[in-house]
Amino acid sequence: MLKKIKLSFIILGLIIIIHAFILTKLQFFPYPELFIYPYLTNHGLKPYSQILDQHFPGLMFLPVNFDNLGVNDEYIARIWLIAVVVITQLLLFLISKEILKSNKKALIVNLLYLIWQPFFEGWVLWLDTFLPLFLLPAFYFTTRNKFLLTGLFLGMGIVFKQVILPLAGLVFLYILWEKRKIQPLINYSAGISIPLFVMFIYLINMGVLNDFIYWTIFFNLTVFAQHGTSIPSSIGFVTRIAFVYSISLTAFLHKERRLILILFIFLTGSLLSIFDRADFVHLQPSLPFVVIATSLGFLSISNRKVLTFLILIYFFVTIWWLNIFFKGHLSNKVFFFDEQTKKIASKIEEYTNPNERIFIFGAVPHLYQMTNTIPAGDIFVFQFPWFLKVAEDRLLDGIKDDKPKIIVSDRSVVIEDQKITDFAKEIDQYIQKNYQVIDSINETDILRRTVEE
Repeated sequence: MLKKIKLSFIILGLIIIIHAFILTKLQFFPYPELFIYPYLTNHGLKPYSQILDQHFPGLMFLPVNFDNLGVNDEYIARIWLIAVVVITQLLLFLISKEILKSNKKALIVNLLYLIWQPFFEGWVLWLDTFLPLFLLPAFYFTTRNKFLLTGLFLGMGIVFKQVILPLAGLVFLYILWEKRKIQPLINYSAGISIPLFVMFIYLINMGVLNDFIYWTIFFNLTVFAQHGTSIPSSIGFVTRIAFVYSISLTAFLHKERRLILILFIFLTGSLLSIFDRADFVHLQPSLPFVVIATSLGFLSISNRKVLTFLILIYFFVTIWWLNIFFKGHLSNKVFFFDEQTKKIASKIEEYTNPNERIFIFGAVPHLYQMTNTIPAGDIFVFQFPWFLKVAEDRLLDGIKDDKPKIIVSDRSVVIEDQKITDFAKEIDQYIQKNYQVIDSINETDILRRTVEE
């Protein structure tokens, strides 16, 4: 018995090591938001009032954030990605062995997560990457009727990214339907309220509550809903999701109905954000529940012929897709931290002083963080069409007020088929009128102010 337990942990260790190794060999896409938002917050800019964004604060805007936790470059960011995946693998094993009553069977879950986590943009570091760390404990405590802890972990998940709100609502309805008592709902609500209460106290203390409400609620439901959402880019995008997720429906063959209901509440509730932006990374919160459900389904099929047939189809489709995936993604490329970006950062440092106010137009925004500079006018927003529909005037006013000596401009940028020179036309024209190119790196110009107003 002891030997079997030791063997299970050895295999788990091998799965985790292989998973971590794969993530070091794939291309890497750390979202710039994870660098620039905490950096600006730590340099005194107020979230939602001066740093305009639509997300809940998480580790981007809180006093404890990615910047002061050491996520300052692409190397540390990749370590964080691997650490999150390792912890998720451990949580999956601990939870699955309780559900499946077997260490050996739990390893099936870990193996499936090893297969699909990299495939569904597991090489991307974004807020969704972190959500399983909150959702898996919340799921476990729900199955154990520990609703205070369920609420606490879901509350922390909401503070990290508000896409957890629909799931929190579904869990509330489930507790109401199953327990039909007030105390479990009180416990759940108390747990979920603690992180949210702390968040709102922080926002009120900073004087940005109204701005927070505008950007995270009204902006998301109006401007972003109309201009910022995206649909699947290809049939292949849909078929990959449909295949992997539909197989998880075999879990309904499992006899423990309550467990399956809770499992699919979490699977469905954590999947909803994919309907805003059709990117695989938004599947990461639901993926742990898919692999648990798939494992339960395979282990619940009693007909050996059916099971063998299903496993063969699953195996060959998986091998086919993984072959395509690895051919296209094995690379040392790191998005936003390529050699050109680093050269631009070096050029900016030649022409500026630490903490100097400059303006970056079109080029990657975390150049502020890379060069220890501050955006002109103490105002920052990602230069996407949907943001500039409401914020271009504020950016332009900031430039006019501060009159930064240096502006970095890449006029070739196109975002979702829109040229930045079109959707930020007023800013572009002001720069062309008042600044002169003094240096260039490919499409990116360094400009110095020539006109005094």
